[in-house]
Amino acid sequence: MQQYIGTFRQSYFAYAGDELIREYAASGGVITALLDFALRSKRIDGALVCSTVVIDGHVAPQFTIAADHQALLSAQGSKYIAVDFNRDALPLIRAFKGRLAVVALPCDLTNLRRLAEHDESIREKLILTIGLFCGHNSRPELTEMVVDKIKPEGAVLTDYRYRQGHWRGELEACFDNGDVIHKPFSYFSDYQNLFYFCQQKCHHCHDHTAYQADISIGDIWSLRMKESPIKHNAIIIRSESGAAIFEAALQAGAIKGQPEPIDEICEGQARSLPFHYNVSARARAGKKLGIAVKDPMQTRVRWFEFLTAYMALKNEKRSRGPEGMKEVAHIPRFILKLKLYVMKGLESI
Repeated sequence: MQQYIGTFRQSYFAYAGDELIREYAASGGVITALLDFALRSKRIDGALVCSTVVIDGHVAPQFTIAADHQALLSAQGSKYIAVDFNRDALPLIRAFKGRLAVVALPCDLTNLRRLAEHDESIREKLILTIGLFCGHNSRPELTEMVVDKIKPEGAVLTDYRYRQGHWRGELEACFDNGDVIHKPFSYFSDYQNLFYFCQQKCHHCHDHTAYQADISIGDIWSLRMKESPIKHNAIIIRSESGAAIFEAALQAGAIKGQPEPIDEICEGQARSLPFHYNVSARARAGKKLGIAVKDPMQTRVRWFEFLTAYMALKNEKRSRGPEGMKEVAHIPRFILKLKLYVMKGLESI
């Protein structure tokens, strides 16, 4: 378990105290609530966040530095689309004058920490880093394909949310003809969970829970939480500075929650944590598929781990290029579900 989680001080289940913050959050709204508290209490002057924007009918990620409540609300929700942190986020961080919080994926936080070790100007302004649990990220083609499948004929996309609402949630797509279409999140996540359109760099990553963050935050998929009327976030406190801000937010009521054993967080990520960590399985499967995967972990690979990795890499390879996108788009949903059940079954052995 330690290798999956990394070093930490405390773990919690928690949610935003403000119901309005929770309304459009993908989970419990803790990230927004924590950043809002840090801004209001003058602990930070801004927070680097990633928003989903629609440009000429296409969904795109956009990094901004939020300095008020409304800007934070505008950035709420999960984003399952590739970002270029070095190109789009680092210039904002370098140019910002003041104390900064950063919300980022595990790989981007690792790179930011390395950079900060050699750049005092960045190191001094980083007050808080929040890492997102991440199984892998997806190329823009996946979002494009899903939008194309659900949009009315001739309509142009104007707004898009990947996931909102309770438990698994639903996606929302708004179009210029006035239609607002809601679909179960599975319309997107079935492809994503099968690794279609996965970023190729993700095959090399073993960091699911953002080891380098002050605070790591993700979803809770424990069945005991499914019936809870309020969706919670899983929280892993890693640093002294992260603990100080989180505990102050708890005392102020900005966040509500309680300590939970780290085993409870692992239980809710029981399939994804071992799969993500086992780069060795992907490296071995990659040799069979002509995909080079570096293996710094050198961990044991059992037969079912190899088969799961083989499925994931084969699906990713199949979805490359325009022809791959067309091919995947025509896979019947019952076949997707069947493949997903097989993969989940292998991961559960």
